[in-house]
Amino acid sequence: MFYCKFQLNYECDDDSIFSSELAAAGTKREWRYQVAEFASELCDENLGSKVTMIVYRAKPNVFLMLAASDDIQPLTPAKAQKRIEKYLADQMAQGEYLMENIKISKFEEITTTQFSKICEQANRADFINEWYRIADSTGINCLNNDNFKLSEVIFSDRKFTHDAAKKKAGKLLADATFFEELERIYSGENAKRFYGQPVHYKIVAGNSKSAQALSTLLAEALYANKRLTNRRINFFTNITENCYFEEDFEGLIKNAAGGVVVIELSGERVRSGQFAYAYEEVVEFIAENVRRNCRNTLFIFVEIVNKPGFSPQLIAKLQDDIHLIELQEGAGNRDEAFVYLKNLMQGSEIQDVYTDAELMEAMGDKLTFRASDIYQVQEKLYSNALKDKSYPAYREVDRIAIKSDAREGDAYKELQNLIGLTEQKDLIEQILAAHRVQKMRVDCGLDREKASLHMSFTGNPGSAKTTVSRLIASILSKEGVLKSGRFIECGRADLVAKYVGWTAKAVREKFNEARGGVLFIDEAYALSDGEHATFGDEAIHTIVQEMENHRDDVIVIFAGYPEKMKEFLDRNEGLRSRIAFHINFPDYNADELVEILQLMAKKRSYNLDADVIQHCKKIFKRAAKKKDFGNGRFVRNLLEQAALKQARRIIREHQNGEVTKEELVQFIVDDFEVNVDKTYKEEKLLGFRS
Repeated sequence: MFYCKFQLNYECDDDSIFSSELAAAGTKREWRYQVAEFASELCDENLGSKVTMIVYRAKPNVFLMLAASDDIQPLTPAKAQKRIEKYLADQMAQGEYLMENIKISKFEEITTTQFSKICEQANRADFINEWYRIADSTGINCLNNDNFKLSEVIFSDRKFTHDAAKKKAGKLLADATFFEELERIYSGENAKRFYGQPVHYKIVAGNSKSAQALSTLLAEALYANKRLTNRRINFFTNITENCYFEEDFEGLIKNAAGGVVVIELSGERVRSGQFAYAYEEVVEFIAENVRRNCRNTLFIFVEIVNKPGFSPQLIAKLQDDIHLIELQEGAGNRDEAFVYLKNLMQGSEIQDVYTDAELMEAMGDKLTFRASDIYQVQEKLYSNALKDKSYPAYREVDRIAIKSDAREGDAYKELQNLIGLTEQKDLIEQILAAHRVQKMRVDCGLDREKASLHMSFTGNPGSAKTTVSRLIASILSKEGVLKSGRFIECGRADLVAKYVGWTAKAVREKFNEARGGVLFIDEAYALSDGEHATFGDEAIHTIVQEMENHRDDVIVIFAGYPEKMKEFLDRNEGLRSRIAFHINFPDYNADELVEILQLMAKKRSYNLDADVIQHCKKIFKRAAKKKDFGNGRFVRNLLEQAALKQARRIIREHQNGEVTKEELVQFIVDDFEVNVDKTYKEEKLLGFRS
């Protein structure tokens, strides 16, 4: 949908109902009534056609008008004037609305939101009838929704040459991938006419503002090369898990034909590093809307580095349906970043608040900056200006300090703090050392040989297979071995479909989700079991293919029981040959379980005295004799149940008194007499002793 506003100038005879003399002769009310009637009839005449015309304000010889066109090609001043002239010619033939020498000026493309607000003026002025029909016809009934946030911009229609595009890309600290795409966009081989969208984009950036700046750069370049037919960019953010089968979302996507839709995939409530399964329906819904509209609408998907949300799942769904080009946020040196910051400050409310020296100081000691880093600096400067300059009474107020989650911080340190796992820690050291050596080889002009890093982790439940795998993804990402550090966990139910042909597609989608990270396949041997064993064989065959296809950008970790995993790999030599590391996770002994308990208790701010530790060690000795006792999970369950029993004890003992901090953090032996321990009590033999 193309929205615009313009001014219609006209002339008319003195005896025309629209004449300025008639309006000046004290019959202004009659004049306004005639204008309202004309405006309503003009609007009604166009309802249901490709172009809807609306008058929203009028004075003698001038009408201010709106138009909404659902033609893929934009409405031009000439087309709008021709349409109005035809309508007036029909009316004048009937002796009505004598107007001549009409001329359109101040023609301007506007957003859906602007169109809607101005429409409301026309409605209040009685220039349109049947408001809801107008809203449906022009697509403005889709704007108000709690399941997503829409913001729109109209980018400049200035002449945007290749040199201008490259210059702007440089100022935005764009990555080399952007410059490569600009070369393709401005290539002389391309047709300079709109036929549809051959490709779409995924932008990986540090924050929303950086992604929006890069999206606008792309849109300007494409529009200059006639790859877009309008200048409206629709930014969708804050998408909730309820945004499925959402008519407003569908309507806005449909109305964006000829323009750009940017969808930030962080979601409103998706936890960082984990996919909220509530978003599965949202992924299916958005993917279907993209497939339906991808020919005429340009889609740009935004993945925020530290909050990927449902990006891996959606991109995997669309990978086989549309051609996606991934563009990365770039980086620049300190001088380039300073120029970028200065440009951001221009025109802002705080542009004159800080000196150049203060701006440089605000950038800290870093030598390399991404665009998103500079946006964060600007936000901090704005916040400090409010406190230090505008409201100095708050200058000395301390902030509340919030400790960061170790998982979001130093994953390497967290791995080193895990109890035992010497072989696993040594493996990480080997991989990191190999990566650093390969970088040295490249610097010396030698060939780079990237080894396969697929792994098999075997061990009983609770032996930290999943925890270590998750940390591996984070560590290798931080060191540059992996690109995204995603951790995608799946099992048989995620890979084996019920119908012929679906299994291979499901496997490929999981590999696409895990691109740049780790694909963790739990109990892989289950693929060959069960009702759909044939489909499981198809899954294994496809996994082998995809391991080769994604050799450089996905690490696959298979996990499960030692005996079953050995049998599984013995039956699948092609799979076994592609696994570089076979690591066993042994069961923990009683002493190690005590260390794990102490570590867990410390993280939860609990104290364990010597009596409690000795009591728990006896529990662990009994439990460790049993097969599949749970290892770390058993420790966690024991501690959680002990905390529940401690809470009940404290409430009973202090119903009418105060509780001290020491009592809240202290366990006693009796707190660990809990249900989970009874499972592993020594069985008493019935009968007589001889």
